[in-house]
Amino acid sequence: MSWTGIDGTRTVGVIGLGGMGTALSRELLRANYAVVVHDRRTERVEEIAAAGADVADSAARLAEKCRLVITFLPGPAEVEQVLVHDAASVLSRARAGTIVLDMSTCGPDTATRVGAAFDAAGCVFLDCPVSRKAPEMTVLIGGEPGVLGAAETVLADVSRTLVYCGHRGAGYATKLLNQHVKYAWYLAASEALLIAREWGLDAPTVAGAIEQCSGGDSGLDTAAEFFRGDTSQMATHAPASTIHKDMRLVERLAVASSISSPTADVVADFFERVAETSYFERPYPESTELLACLRRQRPSSDVRKGGAESRSRSTSA
Repeated sequence: MSWTGIDGTRTVGVIGLGGMGTALSRELLRANYAVVVHDRRTERVEEIAAAGADVADSAARLAEKCRLVITFLPGPAEVEQVLVHDAASVLSRARAGTIVLDMSTCGPDTATRVGAAFDAAGCVFLDCPVSRKAPEMTVLIGGEPGVLGAAETVLADVSRTLVYCGHRGAGYATKLLNQHVKYAWYLAASEALLIAREWGLDAPTVAGAIEQCSGGDSGLDTAAEFFRGDTSQMATHAPASTIHKDMRLVERLAVASSISSPTADVVADFFERVAETSYFERPYPESTELLACLRRQRPSSDVRKGGAESRSRSTSA
């Protein structure tokens, strides 16, 4: 089923014309959608208008013209203001049945609050943060398959991959975890290359070598083996005792280079703890069970129920 807007045309609204929103707007135009845009920065609006988009002078006016609205905004405060709280917000003029897909990076609590406001108005809000720009986007959808309805065809036309993450807020949460993995890997890699440079090694050569070794993988696949229960694949990895030995040597290398490496320290400290357990001679991915015990700050059921959010609200009341 293809998407049609209020007047029967393939109309899509886009709010926020930074790099991501601009790329999406251009791809929508290339896919022959009628595009209505809004951004407070007129130079960005003019650029997309010249490419064929219509322009709305407020989020509210855009909502009057579009039954499907996609937003790219700086953060949680802007999302709530533009969609709900501003006098000229999207919700102030949205018709019942309007669908808003927010592609910003926010926390699940934002999805809870904004989603509740949209539910009360008979509209649909979905957290749909993205990785990469259109048309190579991966869209992380806070809902089950089918939740987008006909709007799924729009995203399919301008994205590489659609991932249904399970429930409201799950899209936002998954994007934040992607950021965690990406930038933790970046930080560890940068610290390693600083150590290389201090040792008089050519950092680009070391980076190229690591790319061809196991260090060139982020570790995500190995971690996922544990959560998939893939015991046969986990069994192919080195025992934790080997990693323990290696990380002690890494720490010595860092100390001798006079470079502090907190990421190496954290890894070494963890495998010191593993050395005290029965996981020490088992394939190292199995030690994830110990990691879960060490890192858990409160019962997991409390997390699922949004314990942190409810506590923060009661504290501020």
